[in-house]
Amino acid sequence: MSAHQDDVRVAAGAVDRAQALMDLGRHEQAIPLLAKALGESPDDDGLHCRLADAYYAIGDYNRSFDAAERALHLNPESDHAHFRLTWNNFQVNDYVGALKHAKEATRIDPDDVSNLYTLAWAEYHSGHYGKALQAAEQAIELDPDNADLHQLIGDLSGNLSKPRQAVVHYREALRLHPESASTHSQLGRVLLSQKRVNEAAEHMLSAVKIEPDTREYREDLFSLVHHELLRDGTKTSAEVFEGLDPSIKLFYEDALQRKGWSEKLRIGSLAILWLLALLSLALFFSWITGEDVTKLLLMTLGVASVYALLFVTRQVMLLLKYRGTP
Repeated sequence: MSAHQDDVRVAAGAVDRAQALMDLGRHEQAIPLLAKALGESPDDDGLHCRLADAYYAIGDYNRSFDAAERALHLNPESDHAHFRLTWNNFQVNDYVGALKHAKEATRIDPDDVSNLYTLAWAEYHSGHYGKALQAAEQAIELDPDNADLHQLIGDLSGNLSKPRQAVVHYREALRLHPESASTHSQLGRVLLSQKRVNEAAEHMLSAVKIEPDTREYREDLFSLVHHELLRDGTKTSAEVFEGLDPSIKLFYEDALQRKGWSEKLRIGSLAILWLLALLSLALFFSWITGEDVTKLLLMTLGVASVYALLFVTRQVMLLLKYRGTP
């Protein structure tokens, strides 16, 4: 075996090991192996694309850009390079560049689900909801069990005022990925827009249970109970509470109590702050006129201490506000 053949064999082995490491999510370890392989095959656009993928996975978008652009220079018809450049452009909020590369990737391989999904996202972020939905629907025909695609179609359908279609796709996304808090939340919002309040509450509760520390989900559920269920005018509060899921009832009572204390602390803090300002002003003028300010100073420090205590207490309560089980 010649030295060149031996180098090629070693490089091929490095690529296989690099791919195995990337499949395991160990992209940083794969990078030196890919660089070694590129030392033997510097004009291999596929290797440059893999290197771009590895750099993207570890968040080094500048090097990912460089590798993907090198691949595109070597092979202008590389849909992989266009695909990677699309997502790199997303990272720097260049949606014009992202859309350009997404269109090119799809032109080169129009039957690739990843390309169509990426094009849908690029059109979505460019505000072209109709075109985005068209691309996503093409993709779902090729991959009907893709939860991310169903979620995206649900989002796009909602933006296009197609709530029934949104509900269908959100439900399908949940069938495939039942532990997606964001899907439960979005489905709840769409159901609420259709006045299907009880169903909406169930899904918003599911979102809170999956991600109890996400403020948005807890606020949505509290707002639904507080504004939709308790103030619909057809039932008394007692009747509403009687029919509520125990978890929702417990969540609401807990959130209401926390909000009540938080509001009391906020009002108390403002009152103390105004008093502190007045005392500080009096202290300043007393000092200017040469009066004894000892008692006034002690009073000001006392009020300042009370304000500091209330402020710290409220901040702690805000931090704890969205923790705990619903």
